[in-house]
Amino acid sequence: MHSEDFFNLLTQEYSIKLATSPQDFQAVKEVRREVFSHKYNMTPTLLENKGYLFSKDDIQSFIYLLRHNTTNSYVGTVRLFFINGTTPLQKLPMQKDGNVKDNVIKNMMHTFPICEISRLALVNTLPRYKDYSALRLRTYLAMLLMISTRLNLFLYHQNTIFAIMEPSLHLILKRQNVRFRQIGKPVEYYGIRTPFGIERKKLLQDTEETMGTITRHYLKELCQNPDSFWEFIDNNPYLERSDIQLDRICQLFKEYGDDVDLSLLLGEDAPSMA
Repeated sequence: MHSEDFFNLLTQEYSIKLATSPQDFQAVKEVRREVFSHKYNMTPTLLENKGYLFSKDDIQSFIYLLRHNTTNSYVGTVRLFFINGTTPLQKLPMQKDGNVKDNVIKNMMHTFPICEISRLALVNTLPRYKDYSALRLRTYLAMLLMISTRLNLFLYHQNTIFAIMEPSLHLILKRQNVRFRQIGKPVEYYGIRTPFGIERKKLLQDTEETMGTITRHYLKELCQNPDSFWEFIDNNPYLERSDIQLDRICQLFKEYGDDVDLSLLLGEDAPSMA
Protein backbone atom coordinates (compact mmCIF):
# COMPACT_ATOMS: atom_id res chain seq x y z
CA MET A 1 0.00 0.00 0.00
CA HIS A 2 1.39 3.41 -0.99
CA SER A 3 1.80 5.92 1.83
CA GLU A 4 -1.05 8.11 0.53
CA ASP A 5 -3.41 5.13 0.29
CA PHE A 6 -2.36 4.03 3.77
CA PHE A 7 -2.97 7.51 5.19
CA ASN A 8 -6.39 7.76 3.54
CA LEU A 9 -7.42 4.31 4.76
CA LEU A 10 -6.61 5.15 8.38
CA THR A 11 -7.91 8.73 8.43
CA GLN A 12 -10.69 8.94 5.81
CA GLU A 13 -12.12 5.46 5.21
CA TYR A 14 -11.68 4.64 8.91
CA SER A 15 -11.09 6.88 11.91
CA ILE A 16 -10.62 6.69 15.67
CA LYS A 17 -12.34 8.62 18.43
CA LEU A 18 -12.34 8.66 22.20
CA ALA A 19 -15.57 7.32 23.69
CA THR A 20 -17.06 10.22 25.66
CA SER A 21 -20.87 10.01 25.48
CA PRO A 22 -23.50 7.44 26.53
CA GLN A 23 -23.98 6.66 22.83
CA ASP A 24 -20.26 6.01 22.44
CA PHE A 25 -20.17 3.65 25.42
CA GLN A 26 -23.17 1.79 24.05
CA ALA A 27 -21.24 1.36 20.79
CA VAL A 28 -18.30 -0.02 22.79
CA LYS A 29 -20.60 -2.60 24.37
CA GLU A 30 -22.04 -3.60 21.01
CA VAL A 31 -18.62 -4.13 19.42
CA ARG A 32 -17.45 -6.13 22.42
CA ARG A 33 -20.64 -8.21 22.38
CA GLU A 34 -20.14 -9.14 18.73
CA VAL A 35 -16.45 -9.97 19.08
CA PHE A 36 -16.31 -11.63 22.48
CA SER A 37 -19.40 -13.80 22.06
CA HIS A 38 -17.54 -15.63 19.28
CA LYS A 39 -14.07 -15.40 20.79
CA TYR A 40 -15.01 -16.75 24.21
CA ASN A 41 -18.09 -18.74 23.17
CA MET A 42 -20.32 -16.91 25.65
CA THR A 43 -23.87 -15.63 25.43
CA PRO A 44 -24.42 -11.87 25.62
CA THR A 45 -25.99 -12.34 29.06
CA LEU A 46 -22.94 -14.19 30.36
CA LEU A 47 -20.63 -11.56 28.88
CA GLU A 48 -22.65 -8.88 30.66
CA ASN A 49 -22.56 -10.73 33.97
CA LYS A 50 -18.80 -11.28 33.75
CA GLY A 51 -18.14 -7.61 32.98
CA TYR A 52 -16.83 -8.15 29.46
CA LEU A 53 -19.23 -5.60 27.97
CA PHE A 54 -18.70 -2.91 30.60
CA SER A 55 -17.29 -2.91 34.12
CA LYS A 56 -15.84 -0.67 36.80
CA ASP A 57 -12.47 -1.03 35.04
CA ASP A 58 -13.92 0.93 32.12
CA ILE A 59 -14.65 3.92 34.36
CA GLN A 60 -10.92 4.07 35.10
CA SER A 61 -9.99 3.99 31.40
CA PHE A 62 -9.67 5.78 28.12
CA ILE A 63 -11.65 3.78 25.54
CA TYR A 64 -11.23 4.38 21.81
CA LEU A 65 -13.64 3.43 19.04
CA LEU A 66 -12.76 2.55 15.45
CA ARG A 67 -15.34 3.80 12.95
CA HIS A 68 -15.99 2.90 9.32
CA ASN A 69 -16.94 6.33 8.06
CA THR A 70 -18.87 5.41 4.91
CA THR A 71 -21.37 3.30 6.84
CA ASN A 72 -21.00 5.30 10.08
CA SER A 73 -20.60 2.02 11.95
CA TYR A 74 -18.18 1.05 14.68
CA VAL A 75 -15.98 -1.94 13.96
CA GLY A 76 -13.39 -1.94 16.74
CA THR A 77 -12.42 -0.70 20.17
CA VAL A 78 -9.49 -0.72 22.58
CA ARG A 79 -9.18 0.25 26.24
CA LEU A 80 -6.35 1.94 28.14
CA PHE A 81 -6.93 1.17 31.81
CA PHE A 82 -4.87 3.59 33.92
CA ILE A 83 -3.63 3.73 37.48
CA ASN A 84 -2.54 6.93 39.20
CA GLY A 85 -2.34 8.14 42.78
CA THR A 86 -6.11 8.70 43.10
CA THR A 87 -7.64 5.71 41.31
CA PRO A 88 -9.55 3.25 43.52
CA LEU A 89 -8.27 0.23 41.59
CA GLN A 90 -4.54 -0.14 42.12
CA LYS A 91 -4.04 -3.42 40.28
CA LEU A 92 -4.05 -3.91 36.53
CA PRO A 93 -6.63 -6.20 34.89
CA MET A 94 -3.84 -8.64 34.03
CA GLN A 95 -3.14 -8.93 37.77
CA LYS A 96 -6.76 -9.11 38.92
CA ASP A 97 -8.15 -11.30 36.17
CA GLY A 98 -5.30 -12.60 34.02
CA ASN A 99 -3.29 -14.74 36.44
CA VAL A 100 -0.19 -12.53 36.18
CA LYS A 101 1.77 -12.42 39.43
CA ASP A 102 2.12 -9.10 41.23
CA ASN A 103 5.92 -9.25 41.32
CA VAL A 104 6.01 -9.39 37.51
CA ILE A 105 4.29 -6.00 37.35
CA LYS A 106 6.16 -4.43 40.25
CA ASN A 107 9.48 -4.93 38.47
CA MET A 108 8.36 -2.28 35.93
CA MET A 109 5.97 -0.24 38.08
CA HIS A 110 8.36 2.61 38.81
CA THR A 111 6.26 5.77 38.63
CA PHE A 112 2.54 6.45 38.29
CA PRO A 113 0.59 6.82 36.13
CA ILE A 114 0.77 3.49 34.32
CA CYS A 115 -1.68 1.76 32.00
CA GLU A 116 -2.67 -1.55 30.47
CA ILE A 117 -3.86 -2.01 26.90
CA SER A 118 -6.80 -4.38 27.02
CA ARG A 119 -10.23 -5.28 25.59
CA LEU A 120 -8.93 -4.90 22.03
CA ALA A 121 -11.76 -5.97 19.74
CA LEU A 122 -12.17 -5.92 15.95
CA VAL A 123 -15.37 -7.25 14.40
CA ASN A 124 -15.16 -10.43 12.34
CA THR A 125 -16.81 -9.09 9.19
CA LEU A 126 -15.37 -5.84 7.83
CA PRO A 127 -16.50 -3.89 4.75
CA ARG A 128 -14.25 -4.72 1.81
CA TYR A 129 -11.67 -2.10 0.89
CA LYS A 130 -10.71 -2.06 -2.79
CA ASP A 131 -8.55 -5.11 -3.53
CA TYR A 132 -6.88 -5.65 -0.17
CA SER A 133 -7.36 -8.98 1.50
CA ALA A 134 -9.41 -9.22 4.66
CA LEU A 135 -6.28 -10.29 6.56
CA ARG A 136 -4.26 -7.29 5.44
CA LEU A 137 -7.12 -4.93 6.25
CA ARG A 138 -7.40 -6.39 9.75
CA THR A 139 -3.66 -5.87 10.23
CA TYR A 140 -3.92 -2.21 9.25
CA LEU A 141 -6.93 -1.64 11.48
CA ALA A 142 -5.16 -3.28 14.42
CA MET A 143 -2.41 -0.77 13.75
CA LEU A 144 -4.95 2.07 13.88
CA LEU A 145 -6.12 0.86 17.28
CA MET A 146 -2.46 0.93 18.35
CA ILE A 147 -2.24 4.50 17.03
CA SER A 148 -5.07 5.43 19.39
CA THR A 149 -2.89 4.14 22.21
CA ARG A 150 -0.01 6.23 20.91
CA LEU A 151 -2.28 9.28 20.71
CA ASN A 152 -3.31 8.79 24.31
CA LEU A 153 0.29 8.54 25.52
CA PHE A 154 1.01 12.01 24.15
CA LEU A 155 -2.07 13.43 25.85
CA TYR A 156 -1.61 11.73 29.23
CA HIS A 157 1.89 10.75 30.32
CA GLN A 158 1.46 7.14 31.40
CA ASN A 159 5.02 6.09 32.14
CA THR A 160 4.79 2.34 31.58
CA ILE A 161 2.42 0.43 29.31
CA PHE A 162 1.48 -3.18 29.98
CA ALA A 163 -0.38 -5.76 27.89
CA ILE A 164 -1.15 -9.46 28.07
CA MET A 165 -1.21 -10.76 24.51
CA GLU A 166 -1.77 -13.77 22.35
CA PRO A 167 1.21 -14.66 20.11
CA SER A 168 -0.60 -13.50 16.95
CA LEU A 169 -1.19 -9.96 18.27
CA HIS A 170 2.36 -9.68 19.55
CA LEU A 171 3.64 -10.65 16.10
CA ILE A 172 1.47 -8.02 14.38
CA LEU A 173 2.74 -5.32 16.74
CA LYS A 174 6.39 -6.36 16.29
CA ARG A 175 5.99 -5.87 12.55
CA GLN A 176 4.89 -2.31 13.30
CA ASN A 177 7.96 -1.63 15.48
CA VAL A 178 5.98 -1.94 18.72
CA ARG A 179 8.69 -3.74 20.66
CA PHE A 180 7.15 -4.81 23.94
CA ARG A 181 9.44 -6.67 26.33
CA GLN A 182 8.26 -9.96 27.81
CA ILE A 183 8.11 -9.52 31.59
CA GLY A 184 6.79 -12.86 32.76
CA LYS A 185 5.97 -16.41 31.82
CA PRO A 186 2.97 -17.21 29.59
CA VAL A 187 -0.25 -17.81 31.52
CA GLU A 188 -3.52 -19.54 30.74
CA TYR A 189 -6.23 -16.94 30.22
CA TYR A 190 -8.70 -17.96 27.52
CA GLY A 191 -5.73 -19.45 25.72
CA ILE A 192 -2.03 -18.93 26.26
CA ARG A 193 -1.10 -15.28 26.72
CA THR A 194 2.12 -13.58 27.69
CA PRO A 195 2.60 -10.44 29.83
CA PHE A 196 4.57 -7.62 28.23
CA GLY A 197 5.66 -4.13 29.20
CA ILE A 198 7.26 -1.10 27.55
CA GLU A 199 8.29 2.39 28.65
CA ARG A 200 6.29 5.28 27.22
CA LYS A 201 9.23 7.06 25.60
CA LYS A 202 10.52 3.89 23.95
CA LEU A 203 7.13 3.02 22.48
CA LEU A 204 6.64 6.51 21.06
CA GLN A 205 10.16 6.70 19.64
CA ASP A 206 10.12 3.20 18.14
CA THR A 207 6.82 3.82 16.34
CA GLU A 208 7.41 7.38 15.14
CA GLU A 209 8.45 6.29 11.64
CA THR A 210 5.50 3.96 11.06
CA MET A 211 2.77 5.77 13.01
CA GLY A 212 3.95 9.35 13.49
CA THR A 213 2.19 11.02 10.57
CA ILE A 214 -1.19 9.52 11.36
CA THR A 215 -0.82 10.21 15.09
CA ARG A 216 -0.11 13.87 14.34
CA HIS A 217 -3.18 14.00 12.12
CA TYR A 218 -5.39 12.92 15.02
CA LEU A 219 -3.64 15.24 17.48
CA LYS A 220 -4.25 18.22 15.18
CA GLU A 221 -7.85 17.14 14.66
CA LEU A 222 -8.30 17.08 18.44
CA CYS A 223 -6.81 20.56 18.69
CA GLN A 224 -9.50 21.79 16.30
CA ASN A 225 -12.37 20.08 18.14
CA PRO A 226 -11.40 19.60 21.80
CA ASP A 227 -14.72 20.19 23.57
CA SER A 228 -15.92 16.59 24.00
CA PHE A 229 -12.42 15.54 25.06
CA TRP A 230 -12.26 18.18 27.78
CA GLU A 231 -15.76 17.29 28.91
CA PHE A 232 -14.61 13.70 29.33
CA ILE A 233 -11.62 14.82 31.40
CA ASP A 234 -13.76 17.11 33.57
CA ASN A 235 -16.28 14.33 34.22
CA ASN A 236 -13.66 11.73 35.10
CA PRO A 237 -13.12 11.65 38.89
CA TYR A 238 -9.54 10.41 38.53
CA LEU A 239 -8.19 12.97 36.04
CA GLU A 240 -7.42 16.68 36.21
CA ARG A 241 -6.93 19.13 33.36
CA SER A 242 -3.43 19.74 34.66
CA ASP A 243 -2.64 16.07 33.92
CA ILE A 244 -3.38 16.53 30.22
CA GLN A 245 -0.94 17.81 27.59
CA LEU A 246 -3.41 18.86 24.87
CA ASP A 247 -3.03 22.64 25.21
CA ARG A 248 0.76 22.37 25.15
CA ILE A 249 0.67 20.11 22.08
CA CYS A 250 -1.72 22.42 20.23
CA GLN A 251 0.60 25.34 20.91
CA LEU A 252 3.53 23.36 19.50
CA PHE A 253 1.63 22.78 16.25
CA LYS A 254 0.91 26.51 16.05
CA GLU A 255 4.58 27.35 16.54
CA TYR A 256 6.27 24.61 14.49
CA GLY A 257 3.63 23.22 12.14
CA ASP A 258 3.56 19.57 11.14
CA ASP A 259 7.33 19.24 11.54
CA VAL A 260 7.38 19.76 15.30
CA ASP A 261 10.14 17.59 16.71
CA LEU A 262 9.17 14.41 18.52
CA SER A 263 11.18 15.44 21.59
CA LEU A 264 8.94 18.49 21.98
CA LEU A 265 5.77 16.43 21.62
CA LEU A 266 7.09 14.03 24.24
CA GLY A 267 7.17 16.91 26.68
CA GLU A 268 10.48 15.95 28.22
CA ASP A 269 14.16 15.93 27.44
CA ALA A 270 14.29 13.02 25.02
CA PRO A 271 17.45 11.80 23.28
CA SER A 272 17.47 11.42 19.52
CA MET A 273 16.08 8.19 18.18
CA ALA A 274 18.68 5.57 17.34
